[in-house]
Amino acid sequence: MEFIFHVSNYDSPELETETVELLRQRLEARSRQAAPGVWRVTDRLNAHAAKGPGRRTRQRYKVYGVILIALGVFALVPGLVEPRIPGLIVTGTLAIVWGIWSVSLQERKPLRPPASCRREAAALLKTRRETDWDALRAEVRFDEAGWSVRTAEGESRTAYEDLRSVFETERLWLLVDGTKQALLLQKKDLIAGEAGDFLPYLQGKIINQNLPYKGEPI
Repeated sequence: MEFIFHVSNYDSPELETETVELLRQRLEARSRQAAPGVWRVTDRLNAHAAKGPGRRTRQRYKVYGVILIALGVFALVPGLVEPRIPGLIVTGTLAIVWGIWSVSLQERKPLRPPASCRREAAALLKTRRETDWDALRAEVRFDEAGWSVRTAEGESRTAYEDLRSVFETERLWLLVDGTKQALLLQKKDLIAGEAGDFLPYLQGKIINQNLPYKGEPI
């Protein structure tokens, strides 16, 4: 199986919101791996929210919120002690934010992505929008050996064993390798291969390398 992208300019305004969402997914995936217990509580909250929050449900959210805040503090304090543990800091912060949100809940509203995701998304898109991709003639190819990036300046190849996670939105895919480098691909740039097969194909490559799959498609 083979997938080929001819990279075009990242000029669509919709990419800003979707890039933030991709980075929020990545942050959540890392947090879930670091503290699965906190996320089990969070998932219960979300399951209740899907049923529609009445008065009694909102009262339960406040109870859950107190629990989340306590768990967040429990995770955050050790994480801030030297040597600092980034996973605990991220997990504790998210748990506290979710807890405060639940305690103050009146009507269930979508939680705004963290500011760090918005800043990182802006920087990620800025570097891509400053590049003239039409002049660079960039092609990204995925085959059984890995993926390659070919431009007018040369070619580089990466093995699938370096792939750590992959995330998806309506218009984009985000791939993250072992060096935490991000490859942002637009679905409209796919010229060979089926879009519906791309994410499962990469998930299979991660699993076949005996690595934990850290990405979750929306």
